[in-house]
Amino acid sequence: MNYVKLLTEINKLVVKEGELLQKALSSEDALESHLKTNLEKGWTDRDLNTELDEKIELEIYNKISKEFPELGFHLEEHQDLNSDKKEYTCFIDPIDGSKYFAKKVPVFAISVGVMKGDKPMLGVIYNPISNQLYSGAEGIPTTLNGKNVKISDETNPQSAMISVDLASHKENWESERDWMNQKLTELINNFGKVRLLGNGALSCAWTASGGLDAFVSLWGHGSKPFDIMAGKALIKYAGGKTIDLKIPGIEQPRFIGGNEVLVEEISRILLK
Repeated sequence: MNYVKLLTEINKLVVKEGELLQKALSSEDALESHLKTNLEKGWTDRDLNTELDEKIELEIYNKISKEFPELGFHLEEHQDLNSDKKEYTCFIDPIDGSKYFAKKVPVFAISVGVMKGDKPMLGVIYNPISNQLYSGAEGIPTTLNGKNVKISDETNPQSAMISVDLASHKENWESERDWMNQKLTELINNFGKVRLLGNGALSCAWTASGGLDAFVSLWGHGSKPFDIMAGKALIKYAGGKTIDLKIPGIEQPRFIGGNEVLVEEISRILLK
């Protein structure tokens, strides 16, 4: 895989597509949106998407799949195009934070990540409102707008600011909400500042660049892996540690990213 070529192409694509989001956010017109349900899969999950979710995802897919036929894909909006039979899989989230976007709250991003099996190999996350392009890959350190960034070196939990992702509308909420609420309380009691930002991609990007000290997905991201696949790569290639923590009695692994000390401390809290 030519990571330099692939990263360059994805960087150009997300910035171009981000212009559509910039224009939509500044427009006086209401954004067309609708709720999707996954009841046919036995989930109670309801997700909102917009026409731009579908348009942007398809444009990125069409361009990348043509130039890089060695890639399989895991898409959010066009699941009929998914393929897991190739060595590399590209995860695309055209708008992580669609609910924010539809309400014109500027907390959303375009996220594209490439995995080789369970190993994060490349990540790009673009915040079109702040013009922040986070980018990194195997052999290519994570950058923000072309400048190298690194993970936070804060190791004292009481001084750390972490982001926690908690989703009360996901498929495992009813069965695991008591556990999630308990662990959220424990994290609040052990860390200096705990933020529920509601955006996995940006939380990962800000962790990779040191703005946040760590990120943990308390609900697991089992049904929406495309939210955090790019972020896994960005944290890794910014010198950080990422794990998918398996917890006895909990169905899905929980993703944690940050420096090694804080990742281990969060793991200890989730496992006890």
